Amino acid sequence: MFASIINEVGSVEVTRPKVAIYNLYWATYGGGEQVSGAIAETLSKYCDVTLLGPEEPNVEATRARLGVDLGGCAWQKVCDDLEASAASADFDVFINGTYRSHSVNKAPHGLYYVHFPEPPTTSRRKAVDAVARTGLGAMKLAPRVPERLEGVRRGLQRRVIDQSWAKSYTKFLSNSNYTAGWVKKLWDAESEIVYPPVRTTVKPGTKVELITSIGRFFDPSLGHSKKQHELLEAFTHMFSSREGIGSWKLTFVGGADSASRDYALAIRRGAVGLPVAVHLNAPREIVETTLATASIYWHGGGFGEDPELHPERFEHFGIAVVEAMATGAVPVVFAAAGPAEIVRHGVDGFHWKTLEELQSFTRQLMNDEELRSKMSSAAQLRAAEFSVEVFAQRISSLI
Repeated sequence: MFASIINEVGSVEVTRPKVAIYNLYWATYGGGEQVSGAIAETLSKYCDVTLLGPEEPNVEATRARLGVDLGGCAWQKVCDDLEASAASADFDVFINGTYRSHSVNKAPHGLYYVHFPEPPTTSRRKAVDAVARTGLGAMKLAPRVPERLEGVRRGLQRRVIDQSWAKSYTKFLSNSNYTAGWVKKLWDAESEIVYPPVRTTVKPGTKVELITSIGRFFDPSLGHSKKQHELLEAFTHMFSSREGIGSWKLTFVGGADSASRDYALAIRRGAVGLPVAVHLNAPREIVETTLATASIYWHGGGFGEDPELHPERFEHFGIAVVEAMATGAVPVVFAAAGPAEIVRHGVDGFHWKTLEELQSFTRQLMNDEELRSKMSSAAQLRAAEFSVEVFAQRISSLI
């Protein structure tokens, strides 16, 4: 792409294309920002990169919390999709990394990194769109629309579902095949698969008879629940069964905000009397120790959800799964979406569809140390395929 940009400018002297990377949420230091930051760090080696967002990213904090270096990037203030669209016209390449953005690209080359497009349009929203289109159609037939109805026209236009902005991009990059499928379904656009970079800072430690599940505690009513309640239910059945679980334990680690406080505390109450630890808003040291020593990793995101009605409630990729695999924990994951792409069933982990299958596959690992060791080694090799270096090579080859 950059060679073509140089040719378009018409001079071989232009060797550093101007690239803008748009993200409204730099200050949240989340997974999306880690990806945008990794793209910026990679491209800043041979491009003039400008970060677009409402607040200037803190270089030191971003380096410490996300492991990406934005020191070689400039910053330009934009506060929404319209401002980002206007700014994009001043660059050779515009890269959109903002979740659910509909910003129109005006640069010669536009790329959109998609974490997940957006929830599917509801029946109610489709009905509103149909009514708005009918109203606008009727107005077009009128020889002259009274000035007092211009407000009605504008209101109808706002209610029309408009995906024409997607045509302004030259390429979409999706974080998984799962996401790419929904990009095609919702935005009618093809995607290149570029898995996110996973920075595996925790090294394998001495493994003990420990199962862990790491992830935020989200009340199911808020969507994207990690399903700790169902995982605890499965472990309780194993503990209460005739076979028992020996000295095996389960540890949950994750953050919990006020909106999900009751859900998180219910998990803690349910763990009373069981060999189960529940760490809420724990320091990083607890996370690292747990990952280093856990032999098995559980993931339940998406279990019990309707993939057609709420595809956004599934794990779109699964960075935590890769982090666990890198430490040698064998993953046992719900058989859908991103984790099912990461984990190869029977090779470096297992897929489960029911809580009974979760228990069965877990028992296989608990009772067979040789199998557990073999899969642990395979999991570590698999995790290396999602490294920062692999991501940088992939981005450089596509952009």
